[in-house]
Amino acid sequence: MLRLIPLLLVGLLLAGCAGKGTQRPELAGAPTVYADVVSPPNPVLVGCFMRSRPSEYTRPNSYRYCLVEKKGKWAVYYDWRDGKSGEEHKGWMAFTIEGDKLISGTEPSSYVVKDGAVWHSYGGRDTLHRMLPD
Repeated sequence: MLRLIPLLLVGLLLAGCAGKGTQRPELAGAPTVYADVVSPPNPVLVGCFMRSRPSEYTRPNSYRYCLVEKKGKWAVYYDWRDGKSGEEHKGWMAFTIEGDKLISGTEPSSYVVKDGAVWHSYGGRDTLHRMLPD
């Protein structure tokens, strides 16, 4: 019986890892818009990220993106919500990739790699907000 406990723990661990690797349904189809690639993306930008909630705002906008490579082309699935109106925009959207920068073509956000992490900037402001893996 004691020999089964480690086996059971390994099985649970593997089952948990398998869940992390599943594809997001919104990313399953072919992108409708591809990114304009000036230079290939920094690998740190690749994947899915969400902006942490800035403490200085009571109803901040929320931002999520997934930068993926599909058939040799880069695409961004973007989801952002206006914190005041609740209006949400999501789907494949136009972006420009410039190495360490990911620049939105639909609203004034940009994402940059700094100190090995992804940061969000809005409207050219100097303030950066940390993006977390999603």
